[in-house]
Amino acid sequence: MSTGVENAAPATASADTGLMRVSSEKISRLMDLVGELSLSVSETVQSPDLNGLVLSNFDTAVHRLNMIVREVQDAATDLRLVPIDDVFRRLRRMVRELERQTGKSIDMVIEGGETAIDKLVADKLYDPLLHVVRNSADHGLEPPEERSANGKEPQGRITLSAAQVGSEVQIIVADDGRGLSRDRILKKAREKGFFGPDEEPEPSALWKCIFEPGFSTAETVSNLSGRGVGMDVLNSTMTALRGRIAVDSTAGAGTRVALHIPVSLAFLDCIILRLGEQLFAVPIDVVSEIARPAPGELLGISAEGGSEMFRLRGKHIPICRLDHFYGTPQSGNSSSTGVLVVFNTTSGAIAVPVDEILDRQQVVMKPLVGRLAAVRASWGCALLGTGEVALVLDCERLGAGVAS
Repeated sequence: MSTGVENAAPATASADTGLMRVSSEKISRLMDLVGELSLSVSETVQSPDLNGLVLSNFDTAVHRLNMIVREVQDAATDLRLVPIDDVFRRLRRMVRELERQTGKSIDMVIEGGETAIDKLVADKLYDPLLHVVRNSADHGLEPPEERSANGKEPQGRITLSAAQVGSEVQIIVADDGRGLSRDRILKKAREKGFFGPDEEPEPSALWKCIFEPGFSTAETVSNLSGRGVGMDVLNSTMTALRGRIAVDSTAGAGTRVALHIPVSLAFLDCIILRLGEQLFAVPIDVVSEIARPAPGELLGISAEGGSEMFRLRGKHIPICRLDHFYGTPQSGNSSSTGVLVVFNTTSGAIAVPVDEILDRQQVVMKPLVGRLAAVRASWGCALLGTGEVALVLDCERLGAGVAS
């Protein structure tokens, strides 16, 4: 009898530590239900029916309930995380084919493959990343003889790396090739009317042109590149994933494309803002500072264009008024400013005036569909526990609008 029990214990432990295959549809359904649970808890806790009631220990119970719901949200999110190495391995196999097609020797280096990312994001990353790798192989890396003449190793290198930074995953595709051609890109950008004939844009502004639809400096079209659609696909995908792109390039030293993507698409840590009757939500990661401007810190730069600046510790930050951008009516005088929220964007910092900072909370994201999909500079809508809906701001597009 004792022998049977002793033999059974290890088998049970082994079964408990085993893996179980679950479809991504079931996990997505679970995450939807967790989101609805979070909303239901918030609606219950903030119900007006509780006003005036004396409920002993209610706040303590609510705090514990909110903590449990948050843990359930985090656990559900973890279920849908997969290592990004699944995507990187597919790209490594494609590099062998690129070597054959280009006649170049390519060393593919992968770093941070264990970094976890939402499976919905991973499923959409392969094609746009493939376009970047193809561009590196076709345009970026020089032929072996040219590299040797320039004092480089004959074998070119493409590095794929990933790392989690806060609530984002940063994916970098870098090569040690010839770098982007400023002259060729600027010439094509001027032909398309992006810049004036005598305008000399900053590198960060010029590199953004490569993401425009149909933009290509290739003189011939091949099966690898030249159609001007690859980087446009990347830009569209990143917009859909609430991500952003940064490009850095040095002539003769290579190009670096960095993608910043949220770890999860289901829930978003936000600060809730109010402007007039409209509620807005903004991802907390992009909030740099909240300030109440003193007299003289708001400067009108151009009466004709309505440009304004906020002077903060000696620096001048452009102001983006949401009531002008969205046509949202603001309570009181439209020229008044209650609180300024400073956002960090790749175009630089911007300051957004609002009437009130309401709360910080993890919100359930819902996409804008139908006619609402045309709403500018928004990721979607956030469902709040009060039953209200807040528009989630896309600060990158807000910043680009101010910069332009």
